[in-house]
Amino acid sequence: MRKIERVKKALRGEAVDRIPYSIWTHFPIVDLDAAGLAKSTMAFYREYDLDFVKSMPNGMFSIEDYDCGCDFSEVPKGGVAKATKLAVTRPSDWEKLSDLDIESGALGRELKSLNLILDEIHGEAPVIATVFSPLTTALKLSGPNLMAHILTDPEKVKAGLEILTSTTRRFAEKAIEMGCAGIFLASQMAQRGKMSEAEYREFGLPYDLRVLEAVKAKSWFNIMHIHGDDILFDLLKDYPVQGLSWHVWETAPTVEDFVAADTDKCLVGGLRRFKITEGELPEIAKDISETIRQTGGRRLFLAPGCEIRAPYNAAAFEFIKRAVSETASN
Repeated sequence: MRKIERVKKALRGEAVDRIPYSIWTHFPIVDLDAAGLAKSTMAFYREYDLDFVKSMPNGMFSIEDYDCGCDFSEVPKGGVAKATKLAVTRPSDWEKLSDLDIESGALGRELKSLNLILDEIHGEAPVIATVFSPLTTALKLSGPNLMAHILTDPEKVKAGLEILTSTTRRFAEKAIEMGCAGIFLASQMAQRGKMSEAEYREFGLPYDLRVLEAVKAKSWFNIMHIHGDDILFDLLKDYPVQGLSWHVWETAPTVEDFVAADTDKCLVGGLRRFKITEGELPEIAKDISETIRQTGGRRLFLAPGCEIRAPYNAAAFEFIKRAVSETASN
């Protein structure tokens, strides 16, 4: 069965020859160059025989073109990128944000990389563009100032979110126009440790939905990623997407609860990222078998709950690849 056919059947809840899967990781420093990132992405795709490609831009790509400083030095050692200078420190800064030119700077670089990937993969498998939610980009731009400003100057924050949403929408639309099957909309704020459900309903949900509505008509494989612990799952579970991604087995809901909810969404996950990084192969095997058992192998895309940090454990990736191939006999 061709990859594209396997993916589409799984999205419809139909039987497939084996469980479709994907894994993703960062390619530090290389990911600051469009051609280098595309080359590494395609080599990774071929090496592990993935069923779909999720683009892996660096974690600061949505704010690089603002007046921020970005430090990527810890990423190759298993750390994360950090903003060394925040673009938003005062409430008035939200209204000064620019609606970016998506064809230049970091956004242009990511679109170029996506285009190179699409040209090489040539329809063999779906390509999904990673997009940070407007509120997530707001967090990256402002750090701890975000929640402080929501409390003191909510309308100024909303003015900034309007600008960020416009840029995010146009970036997402362009990715679909180029040939991406959908977007991977990542929210790092839809968790109770960050904000309440009422706050997310006001400052997150309407802007998320405007991004998703912008791509809905011309895309067919969109994934909502809800990052973190104690997530606001019930608030986001009915988003207009085909797949839902969260840190399965690390935070609620359980796979059993997800299945019981009888949603029309696919589960994209089931692999605990730290077990992969630590190379705990029996635990990885357990994650795979339990996820398949509890879903019945339908509407399932095995994937990590979040990105696997560099440097990745190649032996664990090979193990997952073999385990997935063995699902063909189940």
